[in-house]
Parts: sequence; C-alpha cells; structure tokens
Amino acid sequence: MKIISWNVNGFKSIIEKGFLEEIIAQDPDILCLQEVKSTEIPEIENYISYNYPASQLVNFYGTAVYTKVEPLSVRKGFGDKEFDAEGRVIRMEFENFYLYNVYCPSGASSPERLDRKYRFYDEFTKYVYKSNKPSIICGDFNRISAEIDAKNPKNIKGKSGFLPEEQEWFKEILTKYVDAFRKFHPEGDNFSWWPNRKGFREENKGYRFDYFLVSNTFDNTLTDSYILKDQMGSDHAPIVLELNSCPVCGTVNNNDNEFCYQCGIKIIETEEEEEDVREDKLEIPKDKIILLDLNYTLIANSKEIRTMPLDKKIKSQKYEADLINLIKDNYVILITASPYRRSHKILRDLKEKTGFEPDESFWNFGRQPPALKKYWMENEVIPQHGDDGDKYLAIESNPATRRMYKKLGIEAKPKGDFI
Repeated sequence: MKIISWNVNGFKSIIEKGFLEEIIAQDPDILCLQEVKSTEIPEIENYISYNYPASQLVNFYGTAVYTKVEPLSVRKGFGDKEFDAEGRVIRMEFENFYLYNVYCPSGASSPERLDRKYRFYDEFTKYVYKSNKPSIICGDFNRISAEIDAKNPKNIKGKSGFLPEEQEWFKEILTKYVDAFRKFHPEGDNFSWWPNRKGFREENKGYRFDYFLVSNTFDNTLTDSYILKDQMGSDHAPIVLELNSCPVCGTVNNNDNEFCYQCGIKIIETEEEEEDVREDKLEIPKDKIILLDLNYTLIANSKEIRTMPLDKKIKSQKYEADLINLIKDNYVILITASPYRRSHKILRDLKEKTGFEPDESFWNFGRQPPALKKYWMENEVIPQHGDDGDKYLAIESNPATRRMYKKLGIEAKPKGDFI
C-alpha cells in the first residue's frame, strides 16, 4: 500500500495548475491532504473521497482524503468544537488499523496561538491513545522532531515548532510510534517545507514539518518512506509511506502472510512453480469426494479481479463451468482461504450464476493456507468422512497445499489436469 500525505496550501490552486494530476500519477492507494481551504473537492476515478472543510473560515484549514480502499468507518473531528470547526482531523478505520489525517495548528503568531497549539496536541494525543487498533498518523505537524529536521536549527530553536514542550511530545510519542521517514533516511538535509522566500527551496533551506508516525507493532511492515521534493504546487512537499498490506481491504500484513486473513486474497506474489500442462485431460471418478479450492480454481478470473473492492470482486467473479460440469455429480467439499463472513455472498453468487452449490464448505478464520486447510481436514473432514485417502481427490491451485494433501495420502491436482 502506498499512502501520500500533502499539505496543498489551497486545493483549488493545485487543480488549476495541473499538480493534482501529477500526484495522482504517483498512484497512491490513499491520498491525505491538509490545508485544503475548500468546501468542495472533485471526484477522481477509482477513488472514494472525504472532505472535511472548516465550518466557518471556509477559505482556511480543512483536510480531505482520497482512497481506493473503502474504510470500515470514517470520523471527522475528535470531539473538540473549536478544532473540529477548522476541519483538522479525519480518522479512517480499516480492518486492523486506524489512519489519522491531521493538520496541526502553527502557534507562531502569538502566545495565545501557541497555547492553543499545545492544547490541540494534548487533546489529539488523548484521542489517538484511545485507539483499540494500531495507528498510522500522517500530516502537517507544524513542528520538527530534532535538530536534524532543520537546515538551520538555531533559527527555530526557542520558537514555535522547536520548543522544549514540543520536543517532549515527540520524545513521548516516539516510544510508541516509528518516525517512518527517519527509519529509512537517518541522514540530514531532508525537508518537506520551505519558507516562501526567494531561493529558500532551491537552496534547500527548509524544515521537516510533515510526518508519518506508525505504531511500533507495524514497524516490520514498512517498506519505504520518502519525500517528493520535486513536486511543485505548495510550500510543502508530499511525503510517502509504503507498507506491506492488502490492496483490497487495507489489512496491514505484519506477519508476512501470503494471503490476507481478512479477505482471503493473495497479498505476496510468489514465483509460481512450473507445472506440466496435460494435453490428455484426466477423468474425475464419480465416487471421489472432491476437495475443491475456490480462488484460482473454481473462480476462473481470480488474477484479473484480485485487487477489486470486495463487493465488486464478488459480482465480477466468473466460475469454471467446465469444471463444475465434471464434479456436479460428486460429493464436493469447498475449502478456501476466503473469510467466513464472505461465505454467504460467495455461495449465493455461485448458485445464482451456475446453479451449483457444494455439499459442504469450510472458510478462513485467520490462518494461512496450507495450515488452514490442514486444520479443516484433520478436525472436520476426516473425522466425518474417514481417513482413507483414496476416497478423496483435491483440486487445488496452491502447490504447497497440494503437498500438504499428499502427506495426508490424498491425491491433489491442479484444475489444468482436468479442463
């Protein structure tokens, strides 16, 4: 998954100058924007949009999100009337994490504004710490975490953005969160904001005000984080986070799983084992109990629809009619990595499109194949139907799962041996 965060300093300006098209060309799965300054944002093909403008000073503040992955829930604001009126925080809930898009106050203009900035951080931090899932926090923080985040730290030391109280905040939160950019780039001279003064950006006289802070539990899922320094359109540069996650439901893959345990799709593309293509197709004995794989076997177009949103994916599924015709008179047990909560929709779709329904079906509850299918065999199928491997025939796409079946004394073949 690629997430981009960008303080655009006025959305209309980047649209008019073509900079929105440039950032979309980066193909983010999620685009988080700050300082949008607009009550309306355009629709973008293949993205769901959420806009949170200021309710009073509509030409100031505001946040927005574009996402290809539909969230489970979206909350605008965090329960503080003053800050919520400025549209400063959008929280998106995904299967196993929250994503916070935040635009923090500056506090530079007066002591009163600085006190307000401190209060925002106190209230926002309390809000984030209540999360019952790991979190990714991104946006314009209007402060630096250390001297390395400024070209000339003496110019900001003792001022809003680099005060002792702000350093204490960073010190505390970085015990629970990873500064994603710093994980990959420990060196200096990497900045995301430059003052609007002649030559400052060209000479890289800037500050790193924009961050991705990621829960420590997701540290091993991060694959890269960087700054798009050459992207024009704002006094801020976009920042990017890349992490190992499911492209369909957004579940962060913090165990290097091959399959997503939430929606069952293949996350990690592994090298497919070369398989001999049989020209002389095998017959399927009618007395065999068929152990049937769903994805890449019964579903004919799994590769083409792999990254579609789940509901659209189910509607787009096409089934192997020739395979169904071969096994329709057998006793068929469907065993799949797809999750149980999708089972009713998939079984209904299968029957409506083909008239076929398996005699039994077993679904995913959070394990990886082949371990998942081995569990169902040892705890449900074999106790009910017997341990004579000769009575079964597994039609299975995953070579590792086929090896598992063979260890149980069960013949296992890919669908290409039959159709």
